[in-house]
Amino acid sequence: MVLNNQKMKKIFLLFLFISSRIASQTTDSLKTINSTLHPTPRILIINSFDAETMHYRKNKKELFKNLTDSLQFLLTEQIKTENLGEPIIIPQLIPSIFDSKALLDSLFLTYNAGYAIVIKQLNAFFEQTNVEVSRDDFDGNKKREASYDICSEVNYAFYKPNDKPYHSKTRICDPFTTRNVVSGLLAGGPDIVGKSKHAFKIIEKNAKDYVWEIGYRLK
Repeated sequence: MVLNNQKMKKIFLLFLFISSRIASQTTDSLKTINSTLHPTPRILIINSFDAETMHYRKNKKELFKNLTDSLQFLLTEQIKTENLGEPIIIPQLIPSIFDSKALLDSLFLTYNAGYAIVIKQLNAFFEQTNVEVSRDDFDGNKKREASYDICSEVNYAFYKPNDKPYHSKTRICDPFTTRNVVSGLLAGGPDIVGKSKHAFKIIEKNAKDYVWEIGYRLK
């Protein structure tokens, strides 16, 4: 009886050894298949910024929504240009992405992705940079001329499974226009909605700058 028990124990241990080897080989095979199917890392592009919640007039909310959609596309194009991976746009707005780690983990698993870029907040605006004072040669009165830059600011979060998120803000500004200051008061800047084509251009520069910033994290 003792001998039978020893034999059974040996058979059981042999069974465990064979099972573990099969499981290990299966896992290795899946890894090989995945690396063959997806030789470059997959990068999720997620938007959590809801322009509708901002205290803007309707046409400005619509502009910011379109700017965010454009930014997702521009990020994917820049990632492709830099050969940093395979970007995948998540079309749904997910404002709750920061409240649920399980939700983010689920997206990683669903899309077999290794990284995620989240758009947390977006802004495009005009900023006064300088007021130049001169004297009119004709009447001797002082003239004031204000200079304005067009700017974009985007808060991003960069995620990798099991790592701490990398939060950052990318700000890009370009000189845009000058305006006369009336009666010593500061002039109002241009309307960003009326200059929407320029807003899309400054957002494009923002996307390029951010991808350049995080490029080493994707290699």
